[in-house]
Parts: sequence; C-alpha cells; structure tokens
Amino acid sequence: MSHIVLAIGTAAITASGCVWYLPAVADLQAGEDRPRSARTAAAACVTWWACLALAGGLLLAVPAWQPAAQIALAGLVAGVLLRIRSQLQHHAEQREEAERWALLEPLPAPRAPRPAARALLGWLLVGLVTALLGAASILLAGGGPLAPRLAAAAGSAVAVSTAFLLLGLGNAHRHRP
Repeated sequence: MSHIVLAIGTAAITASGCVWYLPAVADLQAGEDRPRSARTAAAACVTWWACLALAGGLLLAVPAWQPAAQIALAGLVAGVLLRIRSQLQHHAEQREEAERWALLEPLPAPRAPRPAARALLGWLLVGLVTALLGAASILLAGGGPLAPRLAAAAGSAVAVSTAFLLLGLGNAHRHRP
C-alpha cells in the first residue's frame, strides 16, 4: 500500500475525530473553570489526536512508515497514561465532593446493594455476545485460508472475553456488600 493512501486515510480519521478533540481543546482553553480531571482527560485526547495527525504528515514526508508508527504509538501511550491520571484525579475529586456534601446533609437512607453475582453475570453475558459477534465477523469476512481466520477469531474472542471478565470482576468488587 502506498504511503499516500495511508496518509489520506490517517487524515480522514483525524478529521473525523474533531468530535472529540475540538471539545477537548475548549476544555483546555477554559482553564480553571473545568475540574483538573477534565483538563487532564482533554490533554490526553488532544495528545493522541495530535500525534496521529503528525504521523499522517510523516507518512507524506518520510519514505519509511516506521517513524510515523512510532509517533502514533508514542501518542497512544501518552494519551493512555494521561487518561489513567485523569481517572485517578476524578475519583479524588468525587471523594472530596462527597465529603463536602456529607457535612451539609443528614445521612441518606442506605440503598440495598446490587448482588455482586448478578453484576458479574451481566458483564459476562455482554462479553460473550460481543466475543461471539466479533469471531463470527472474522470468520465470515473471508479472504484467505480458514486456519488463520480461525486463529484470529479464537484469539480475538479470548481477548474480548477476558477484558469483559476483568471489567465484571472489578464491577462486582465495587458492588460487594
């Protein structure tokens, strides 16, 4: 595939990503009017999209694709790290806010916690359906021998199922009485 085709594809993806990075730029410009976690999440979004745009430009300027891939990967890693930091800040902000509200209001009536097993079952069912649909789409896509498609379908199904299992376990842990 030509570098020009990859560069045009990257430009199209980057242009369509404006629904994410333009509001993120607005959050960054708002400064102290936004919570610290929102600004960090916006920085993560802008970092990722800016690195992707830079990678697209490198595909046009440099004959090798490796520098563009390295820039895109560096942007992805930086974006993920900033997003994790944003989540940690958000949880800290929520704890502070809960402490402030606790001082102002009497204690609310306790809610009955959702059973952890039911929450885990929901995540597992959604993960199983998603994994099966993904595996079926890989198998039905065609385009080559059956053995590599079976391996790709099985690998993706295992990865998706594992991801949903981990999400379900984390969710069940939070809903534990």
